[in-house]
Amino acid sequence: MGKINAAMHLKTILILLLLFISTIAAAYPEKPITFIVHSKPGSGIDITTRQFTRIAAKYSEATFVVENKTGGSGIIAMREVLDRPADGYTILAMTKSFLSTILLSKSGIDLDDFYLLSCLVIDPEVLITNRHAEVRTLQDIIRDAKAKQGKQKWLGPLVGGVDHLMAVKVWDKLGIRGEWIPFEGGSDALAALLGQHGVVYVGNPVDVKGRPDLMIAAVSAEQRLPEFPDAPTFKELGYDLSDDVLWRGYALKNGVPEEALRYLEDLFVKVGSDSEWISFIQKTAAHPVVLMHDEFSGMVEKDKLESLKYLKMAGILSDNNSTAIIDQQSAALILSALLLIVLLLLYIFKREWLRGEVVIALALTAAALFLYTQTFNFPQGKLSKTAGPAAMPRMWIYGLLVFNLWLILQTIRQNRAESEQQESNGNKLVKAAGLVLLTTIYLFVVGYFGYYLSTFLFLVAGMYWMAYRRHILIFAISGGFVLFSYYAFQKVLMVPLPAGSIWF
Repeated sequence: MGKINAAMHLKTILILLLLFISTIAAAYPEKPITFIVHSKPGSGIDITTRQFTRIAAKYSEATFVVENKTGGSGIIAMREVLDRPADGYTILAMTKSFLSTILLSKSGIDLDDFYLLSCLVIDPEVLITNRHAEVRTLQDIIRDAKAKQGKQKWLGPLVGGVDHLMAVKVWDKLGIRGEWIPFEGGSDALAALLGQHGVVYVGNPVDVKGRPDLMIAAVSAEQRLPEFPDAPTFKELGYDLSDDVLWRGYALKNGVPEEALRYLEDLFVKVGSDSEWISFIQKTAAHPVVLMHDEFSGMVEKDKLESLKYLKMAGILSDNNSTAIIDQQSAALILSALLLIVLLLLYIFKREWLRGEVVIALALTAAALFLYTQTFNFPQGKLSKTAGPAAMPRMWIYGLLVFNLWLILQTIRQNRAESEQQESNGNKLVKAAGLVLLTTIYLFVVGYFGYYLSTFLFLVAGMYWMAYRRHILIFAISGGFVLFSYYAFQKVLMVPLPAGSIWF
């Protein structure tokens, strides 16, 4: 009986061991493969990726999912991929614009965090003009640019993006200068070109399709495009601009198992060679390619070096970008000390001025000056006469300083209310000292908790400390100020405010 029980136990152990081994050795893929796209549904990379997943179903039994993670010019999508396991089930859809995003942001994300899997689309950069304007050809552009002495208007999306850097490169190669006029999106910039509010739009061949009033003045390619045989190349016009393209590719988080890597490489080769895929890409006036890891990585490294060069040439990225001119702790100490000195002088010489509104205005002034010191670490913007990343924050700070000065002057002129008259100078000094302490804490923790959370908590705590009790208004003002900062800096200007170290 003992032998039978022992045999049964051994059999059970063997079965469990086999089940365990089979679970570990389950063939890839055994669950859905997710593509992370950084832009909204309907964008170029989104449409391309969804078409890829549809055609990939011919060659794989896997389930494919496309998720749109927008924001931060690609930072949110990259972070999403890096936060997930390196198991081959999450793929990042990426474009050349990611290079500028990584170089300009202080997110801690680097290209080395990713395994560049494959590039399947390249789209030549082109200069587009209005065929009804006086400036149409490349020769016209050069002549007009020299006549305007750097005042020629070039249009395109955003500052520091792929198209902006292409413009800077063209200026460098052609020996001209221009003004880069950024728009929120390409469609707005094209509308401005149609209205002759600018001379040149930097984009891709597909931007001309369906717009008969527009024409291509020059193409960055070795040969003329079959879809646009009348559009000359830079090369045939005598300029070394033949390989500037907007590429679309795919990457994985580093560390994906070899089995998953081989499977995905085989799948991308099959889809990239599929006749339906090739036809789809060609209809968008782009070029279908199949560049796998080594070739793709070489192209990206070359583009990264060029992006770095032209970001600096445009004044968008400074040489001292890695080292802050004024670090946060030094600025916090200096401004806190100055604020304390001002409050003490007010208390000693003009006690009647030491009211809650004055102290709040002074605290906001200190915060504004702190942010102003940090703008010295932003590049200024030179070559294109575009407002650099430092310009708009400073304009916002100037407005805040003027408002604070107005608030102080109005408070000084007003007669004190009965409740204010009854408040002792000692109590006012305690409030003032407390607000100084709050400001000092804020300036120190903003780099740890991030600008948004720190600012929200500082404003709420400061208003409560000054005995303001309109609760809904307190949170509405604090939240509104933070949302305004996020929209103005992160979304419009693409200037990253301190994100905080504890979140990453």
